[in-house]
Amino acid sequence: MKLSQRISINLLALTVALFITLTGNYKFFIEVMDVYPFDENLAFIISLTIWLFSFLSIFLLLAAYRYSVKPILIFLLLTSAIVSYFSNTYGTIFDNNMIVNSVETNLSESLDLLSFKLIIYLVILGILPSVWVYKLRLKKVTIVPMLWGKFKVVIVLIVIFILVTLSFAKSYTSFARENKQLRMYINPTYFLYAIGKYVNNQFESINVPFVVIGQDAVIQRNDSTKKLVIVVAGETARADRFSLNGYERNTNPLLSQLDVVSFEQMSSCGTDTAVSLPCMFSSLTRSSYSHKQGKNMSNALDILSTAGVEVLWRDNNSSSKSVADRITYQDYKSSSLNTICDIECRDEGMLVSLQTYINEHKNKDMMIVLHTMGSHGPAYYKRYPKEFEIFKPVCATNQLNECGDAQINNAYDNTILYTDYFLAKVIELLKSNQKTHKTAMFYMSDHGESLGEKGLYLHGMPYFIAPIEQTHVASILWLDKKFSQDVDVYRLKNNSNKVFSHDSFFHTLLGLLNVNTILYDKKLDFIPYIDLH
Repeated sequence: MKLSQRISINLLALTVALFITLTGNYKFFIEVMDVYPFDENLAFIISLTIWLFSFLSIFLLLAAYRYSVKPILIFLLLTSAIVSYFSNTYGTIFDNNMIVNSVETNLSESLDLLSFKLIIYLVILGILPSVWVYKLRLKKVTIVPMLWGKFKVVIVLIVIFILVTLSFAKSYTSFARENKQLRMYINPTYFLYAIGKYVNNQFESINVPFVVIGQDAVIQRNDSTKKLVIVVAGETARADRFSLNGYERNTNPLLSQLDVVSFEQMSSCGTDTAVSLPCMFSSLTRSSYSHKQGKNMSNALDILSTAGVEVLWRDNNSSSKSVADRITYQDYKSSSLNTICDIECRDEGMLVSLQTYINEHKNKDMMIVLHTMGSHGPAYYKRYPKEFEIFKPVCATNQLNECGDAQINNAYDNTILYTDYFLAKVIELLKSNQKTHKTAMFYMSDHGESLGEKGLYLHGMPYFIAPIEQTHVASILWLDKKFSQDVDVYRLKNNSNKVFSHDSFFHTLLGLLNVNTILYDKKLDFIPYIDLH
């Protein structure tokens, strides 16, 4: 069509709907054909194409008018191109939680996802058709003929939609009831639904008053020795990649020489940092957690602070996701504070000058949270200094689907090796404070990671369909000798292979500092104490 020719709004909307249906849903049809084999369900799959086109066309016709049509279509073309890239490349599903995660991602993490392939997707599927839409001249038509024209086209599409559905009623019933997860790959309708849900949740959260809980919290214990606890919030660490848990590679050469307890069957609260991190520190369980409630309520760190514990959060990741909003927060993602930086700032930089902080607060119980960069993908090769590149060759790109499984696994395992080194350094720091404090380290990863299993990469899948690789996380505890005297060490070690989850993390943090409150549930504490209070 020549740009000099005028085109009707209806035809433009239908053209873009067809383009997105055919170019933006490759991953959707791949997932469909995994459930409904192509050679046995050809007619149904063709009907699905018509079904998607009809549904999207109806939506666009109802939403797009003379002054809104171009902005709406250009927005959809650009966003659907980006969604297509991440769905096709990593198997990503853009649900509400993924929208939250995307919004809260910092520039550094965003740059890790930038690639030539993404630019190609964006240019061919987004920018070029958007330029075409922008330059087109629309036919001028008065309001009544325009509405009547829309009405006729929408009625035809509704009839087609109904006929297609009824013609394959059995298949669509199965599709709707037994394979609900497939709808999450539909581009752009599910993505738009997720955005709508996110915006709605944001407005609801604004109107939710902050609830202060745990005001009765007090430190109760018999001896006067102060406690120093360092909590390491891990990033993207799978439990099955720790040799402490039986992994065949020696990814824990240092921790294996220390008297640590690894909780081998730990499940995460979510599959991405934006959900898991605040949920971990919340008194709410995974099944009851929501940002609307969880982020508008005191968390474990707030309650510890109320009880009189000195609480510090140091961050080498994107942020605390609102967990540390009311306590001392230090950003170590920048070289302005972190003195150990090369291609990026390293987790061990958070330990520099930490002894000075400890000395300044030696007369108080302390909990220090170190939020690490850990094993954050897809650029695993950036997550560790070069001397930790033991497993070779590595995938030295963020385009994981262009690397072999061995290369991806090598790069990821090197990140675990560096985590092992970092945790050993934390324990070394704690040991140097044993004369004045009872010391402990508790490492807890926020979520796991897919490394190509079942064609999935990274994390963030909806929890109900998330593979175990994204929910089975690493968790490690170290106690010094004085701290261990308060603990039933025999039971603790025997319990290490029991099934645990982030649901108990809140209670364990309170227990570590002997903080008593009506909110504390001893039965949910990971650590069996001999005499807690």
